[in-house]
Amino acid sequence: MHHREERELGSPAHVPIRTCVVCSVKKPRQSLTRLCVDPTGGLVFVDLKGCYSGRGAYACEGCIPHLRMNPRIRKAFRNKAKGLKTQD
Repeated sequence: MHHREERELGSPAHVPIRTCVVCSVKKPRQSLTRLCVDPTGGLVFVDLKGCYSGRGAYACEGCIPHLRMNPRIRKAFRNKAKGLKTQD
């Protein structure tokens, strides 16, 4: 029997958990902001709509101002991140 089949009717649905790349706190995905890397320039930017394809990383809303290039960001994007895109 598969894991899905074992779930009882009326049980709560699965909630995806993600880790903030700044403070390392685990939270439900819906409460975090998604970050993406631009494939042409390698700059990390905030994906407000969550519509960009490819690898993503997540950060708490309060951690966005403290976002800096660090080993966690590089690891999250498999060393494809070259820098942070500044706000226009």
